[in-house]
Amino acid sequence: MKWVSYLQQFNIIIKYKKWVTNKLADMLSRPPGHSALLVAMQLQPVVLSEYVTSYDGDLKFKMFFDKLQHRKPCQFKMKDGLMFKGKQLCIPNNGDRLQWIREAYTSRCAGHFGVDKTLLNLQRYVYWPRMHVNVSHFIRGCVLCNTSKPSRKLGLYTPLLVPNRPWESISMDFLGGLPTTTTGFDYLFVVVDQFNKMVILIPCKKRIS
Repeated sequence: MKWVSYLQQFNIIIKYKKWVTNKLADMLSRPPGHSALLVAMQLQPVVLSEYVTSYDGDLKFKMFFDKLQHRKPCQFKMKDGLMFKGKQLCIPNNGDRLQWIREAYTSRCAGHFGVDKTLLNLQRYVYWPRMHVNVSHFIRGCVLCNTSKPSRKLGLYTPLLVPNRPWESISMDFLGGLPTTTTGFDYLFVVVDQFNKMVILIPCKKRIS
């Protein structure tokens, strides 16, 4: 609370300023968008040139790369030597795929989400075959998530004690979904004696269950 003590030396008058006239502060209060993923990657010309030279050696992209080189129609397109599937930049096998996944999963604009959301964030910008497999493998190996997620260990099975006489131990439950009687009952309160299995059925209504 040091800032509180510091501010007390000033005679401060707090005034409300509408967001339309205070756009800078309004912008800073917004969470970072998915476009921050591209900024985080900081794709330099050297990196992009490596992508261009790697398509021909990638078994998954080579066939389509050759078609594009010979101007044959296919599901991909080429711009400045880079392959695109729609608006998605194609990342070759040695094109920092792991770094793309890491930024989409661990950066401030991501937040360690699950496989589906991380994959959705990635697919806004990039594409490569079997992305789901790579993303799933990366997330399963996340040390931070594995150490911070709650334990789901089940308790030990504890058998019921065997009663020595009638009505020493009973079990109870409601049985519902029954046709409504003329007196308005549509549920049964079931009581079972665990010693001799005697059953008592008590008619009741759903609202008390």
